[in-house]
Amino acid sequence: MTQTTEVLQEVACDFASVIPAVDKEATHERWDPGIGPFEEERQLEMVLDALASKGEVPTNIEREVRYPESGRRCDLVIRDGTLEIPIEAKLLRFRLDNGNIDPNMYKSVFSPFPERSSSSLLTDAQKLAESDFGLPCGLLGLYYEKENEEYQQLRADRIAEKFEIDVEYWYDLEIETVAVEQFERLRHPHHQKGAVISWIVR
Repeated sequence: MTQTTEVLQEVACDFASVIPAVDKEATHERWDPGIGPFEEERQLEMVLDALASKGEVPTNIEREVRYPESGRRCDLVIRDGTLEIPIEAKLLRFRLDNGNIDPNMYKSVFSPFPERSSSSLLTDAQKLAESDFGLPCGLLGLYYEKENEEYQQLRADRIAEKFEIDVEYWYDLEIETVAVEQFERLRHPHHQKGAVISWIVR
């Protein structure tokens, strides 16, 4: 097991360990209470703040770091000596606050077609692999589901597996799921449990 793999596993484990505690305090002005309805950037902020309050957030993790070759920003970068791991993160939240399927979430995760205003987790994999950060790099998914989800395909391990297949199919990159860290007992009626998923791209 490589050092990069170990770090990506630790990040997923650390994130999953504090999400239930964050969930207890997270209240949205518009949606039902809980961390689930919040947007990606705010969730990352709340999780990192919770880890910092426990003294467990890595001091070498930075947010919104510029790509070396462009003005684009990478969600997280971990630096430790000569080790540098850029990580792009995305919400994997296929249901809306009211429980309906979110019609936009699938393309936010699996679309291979880059858009000017947004990117999917899939195109993030390509963007990282082609960047001057170099390989290996990481991807992080904050996945939520309701209890007794009727779509068997909407399971953390199934999503992780499909994402691997799609990255390999579209970009011929070597990718591996390194962690699927579960959490549960969240307050929101449709974002009741989930997992933090991490992948390594080599």
